[in-house]
Amino acid sequence: MRGLAALIMLQGHVMDGWVRPQDRSGEWFWLSQFLGGLPAPIFLFLVGISLAIVTDRMRAKGASTRDLVLKVLRRGSWLLFLAYVFRLEQFVVWYPASEWSGVFRVDTLNCIAICTIVIGLVLVAFTSRRSCIIGMALTTAVFVFITPWAYAVRGLPAFLLSYLNGANHPYYFSFFPWASFTLAGTTSGYLLLEAKQRIGEAEFFKRAAVTGVCAYALGRAMSLTAAFEYGVFDYSVTSPHYFLVRLGWILLILYGAYCWSTREAAAGWSPLISLGRSSLIVYWLHIDIVYGRLFHGFGQSLDLFNAVLQLLWLVPLMILASCTRAIWTTVQLRLDTLAAVREAPLQ
Repeated sequence: MRGLAALIMLQGHVMDGWVRPQDRSGEWFWLSQFLGGLPAPIFLFLVGISLAIVTDRMRAKGASTRDLVLKVLRRGSWLLFLAYVFRLEQFVVWYPASEWSGVFRVDTLNCIAICTIVIGLVLVAFTSRRSCIIGMALTTAVFVFITPWAYAVRGLPAFLLSYLNGANHPYYFSFFPWASFTLAGTTSGYLLLEAKQRIGEAEFFKRAAVTGVCAYALGRAMSLTAAFEYGVFDYSVTSPHYFLVRLGWILLILYGAYCWSTREAAAGWSPLISLGRSSLIVYWLHIDIVYGRLFHGFGQSLDLFNAVLQLLWLVPLMILASCTRAIWTTVQLRLDTLAAVREAPLQ
């Protein structure tokens, strides 16, 4: 599922960065950008599932609260560090045309880091799967419905406000509203762990698909009335109904990914799984290519067809980069194993 999100992200950024203005009003470009709006919610949703699985596994092994806190802080802090390294690299690449304020832009990786830290620490407060499911489900609902009001908060330092609600930058990936997908992911993760023991994995994913259809229908129905237009209302950013619409799509994609992964041919190598395992590298490299100096001449200058053609070399390049990382990791693991075997007789 993460690999699919990476693939959709690639086409979305290529179309956004390289398609000329006169080709941006057609149905195909609209479809490209609609799909391009799904990867960020998918990534954040999967962060929540990962948090649920990791914390549950650590608790099962007897990890203390301190161990859980340190695990969350180390993971989140590392991601936040990488986010600022990435922005600094962008600043250097575009210097002197770059602006220093761009380093502090809250982008997808910043949001993933903050969600990992904040929601991970909240999870530590719960001691059982049942309490996690109830607590995170309620937190998700409350979070979604207070988002329009949270978006109106002002008076805090600009740096903190940027992370909280974007500080009047709707293109920022701030905690409100984007953390709602991570909260939903943690709820889904604990539901999955509980369902595997009660009803089985396959039944859980079927129910997830049904829930996705219901969430989508509810979100569409809510948009037919002005009753939910309060606070700072922006349908595609703060509205509860658009969150439900996107959550519906995510749950349906989750079901599709499960079905795809359980087919007979799924045991072999998969380019999507490879992309998913190296999604951070893919994210970094493709941003440097699409929005970097090397291909700056492509910027909003290609017709739609020629922009699509660029995917024929960019996607294989990203798959190659992900495979290179996987090969290097495997080589390192085997070298470490070999060294341990050679040292064993001496010990």
